[in-house]
Amino acid sequence: MVGQELPSDSIVILDSSVLIAMGGPSTDKYQAFERVVTQRDISVRIPTHVAEELGESPETYTYQRDRLRAAQDAGWLKRATIDFSNPRVSEVIDRTRKRMLNLSAEDVTEDEIEKTDTVLTGLAYQYATEQTSHVTVLVSDTIAEQAIDDVLCAMDVGNETAVIEGRGFLEGLLNSGFEEKN
Repeated sequence: MVGQELPSDSIVILDSSVLIAMGGPSTDKYQAFERVVTQRDISVRIPTHVAEELGESPETYTYQRDRLRAAQDAGWLKRATIDFSNPRVSEVIDRTRKRMLNLSAEDVTEDEIEKTDTVLTGLAYQYATEQTSHVTVLVSDTIAEQAIDDVLCAMDVGNETAVIEGRGFLEGLLNSGFEEKN
C-alpha cells in the first residue's frame, strides 16, 4: 500500500515539481496527499529557496504560489533551511551534483544540473543525521532520484532514508483509494 511508504512521524522533503504535480487544494491528488501526511503526523518540508522562488513567481504562475501558500496555511508544509555550516552537508550536495553529472552522461553540463535536486539530498542527509525519524525525498526527475539515493546510501544513511518518484507516488495514492481513519 502506498501510504506505508511514508512512515508515521517521519519527514518528507518535496521537490517543487511534486508540489506542482499535486495541483491545488481542490484536486484529488492534493487532498489525498494532505490526508496521508496529516493522519500520519508527517512533517513535509520544501527547501527555503524553492519556496521563495515559488512565492515570487511571475503573475502568469500564480497557481504555483497559491499551491504553496495553501499547503503552508493548512499547516502541513514548512520551509526547510539547509545547514551549510555542516561540512558533511556540503559534501553530500557536491557528491550529488557529481553523481547526477555521471548519470546524465553527455545530456547536460555541470552548470545545467538542477541545484534544487542537490539541496534535496543535503536536507535529507541533514535530517537523517539530526533526527530520529525516517526521511523520504519525493522527486520527479529519474536521474536526480537515482543520484540522491546513491549518495545517501554511500553516506551511510540509506536505512534512514527513501527516495521515491513523486508523481508516481501521487498517482498511487489515487489508485489505492487511500482512506485512512483517524
